[in-house]
Amino acid sequence: MADMIFVEDINFKMTAKGFLGKQMLDGGFGQFRDLLSWVCWKRGKYFAQVDHKYTSQICPECGTHTGKKELDQRVHVCDECGYQTSRDHASSRVILQRGLNNVVPMDCRERKLSGNGVLSGVLCLDKCRSRNVSA
Repeated sequence: MADMIFVEDINFKMTAKGFLGKQMLDGGFGQFRDLLSWVCWKRGKYFAQVDHKYTSQICPECGTHTGKKELDQRVHVCDECGYQTSRDHASSRVILQRGLNNVVPMDCRERKLSGNGVLSGVLCLDKCRSRNVSA
């Protein structure tokens, strides 16, 4: 179960004025975000909004700007490091990294190799808390 949930801080009223206006308002995305925030509060989980700018244009592996993508381009390919994944997966990793940067100090994070050979951020909050208490 997730203890931290991060979402983009999208201004849905402003987005509704664009070409996806009716779809954005009909989808109830703003209401979903409000309900998600409430459920996290009720369950004692951390909820935060992060900057939405360029999440699909930044490589989650090396952090370089890969350039603007058209909506029909569904694959993220980084020319710098060669990392390739789906566009949605790459942008979700960028959102996670931004959220963790706001919450967890860098020295409290470890990088471990998961079973499928992908590096994932693993929090060592217990170590960090004990380090801060004893300091």
